[in-house]
Amino acid sequence: MKTHILIPTAEAAFIAGLSDRDMNRVVDEHLVPDVLFEKTDGVRRFTRLSAAFAKFYFDDRNWLVAGARRQVLDELTNRVARLQGKNDVFSLMALPDRFNWKVTNYTVEVDMAPYVADVFARVKDVCQADALVKVSPDVMGGAAVFAGTRVPIDIVLGSIAADSSMERLRASYPFLTDAHVQAARVYEAVHPRRGRPRRLADTNPAMKPHVRRVVRPAATA
Repeated sequence: MKTHILIPTAEAAFIAGLSDRDMNRVVDEHLVPDVLFEKTDGVRRFTRLSAAFAKFYFDDRNWLVAGARRQVLDELTNRVARLQGKNDVFSLMALPDRFNWKVTNYTVEVDMAPYVADVFARVKDVCQADALVKVSPDVMGGAAVFAGTRVPIDIVLGSIAADSSMERLRASYPFLTDAHVQAARVYEAVHPRRGRPRRLADTNPAMKPHVRRVVRPAATA
């Protein structure tokens, strides 16, 4: 029985920096080991580690053939599965000290550490968003609002989209900080409204990718 955290497609896409379509391909085409995701009654849910692995799989398609990429992910998944705290790593609740994220495949060495670190940072962004944005049926009809207030995040994000300055927004909402705005953007990306089309840009609001490709020739004897 799986005891690690599983997240919905939108959140997995956000922390991976990919589109929902790409994350659905991960399931439909079994691009990462099956232990890293679930599909029940048509609902797809992912371990957070699968997001890092999916990012690697799509980013390095021009460097390694599909079979080689899958071998890398199989090897790393097996290593994690042997850890005492494997569920925390699958869920990216913690990263193990001195864990080897490198795999040598024929003449190529792949370092997964930058991918894992990038996704781990985005997980923290999601946690920050969940702390600063709340939803309750008793507050503003269940709209997403900033924690401790009755101010819907849509009002602030809409004002910013209409070129309102932070100074003007703070005059109306003194509690508002840059962290609140970023949290609202992240929350909106991770919890899209039903019927709203999601573009790749929606998974990366106001963010630039941080992943560095680390694929190098393996050392020869």
